Amino acid sequence: MKSKLLIAALTAALSTTSVAVPAAMAHAGENHAAVPQAAEGQGTVKAIDAKAGTITIAHGPMPALKWPAMTMKFKVENAAILKGVTVGKKIHFVLKNVGGKPVVSEIHVM
Repeated sequence: MKSKLLIAALTAALSTTSVAVPAAMAHAGENHAAVPQAAEGQGTVKAIDAKAGTITIAHGPMPALKWPAMTMKFKVENAAILKGVTVGKKIHFVLKNVGGKPVVSEIHVM
């Protein structure tokens, strides 16, 4: 349930020109910067579904998106990105905003 709430908050944040912050985290009168079109992170691969074109990453905090550390499933831009990536590997990855949703556009095994 917590994961679904985080994904819903992320989707809302990336689908607008300003960062949407869950009510529990917002402060009265607070202004938020524009959502970046790309962000980088580091994490550990927890699962890969090449057929579905997804990767699950336990990532550290992502300051550009104002995200805490968490585990999330992401779509990948194309299946070739997953070549040489295996569960348990530490990675550096790039997310880009595609239609208001985070999509992994690059993965570099560390």
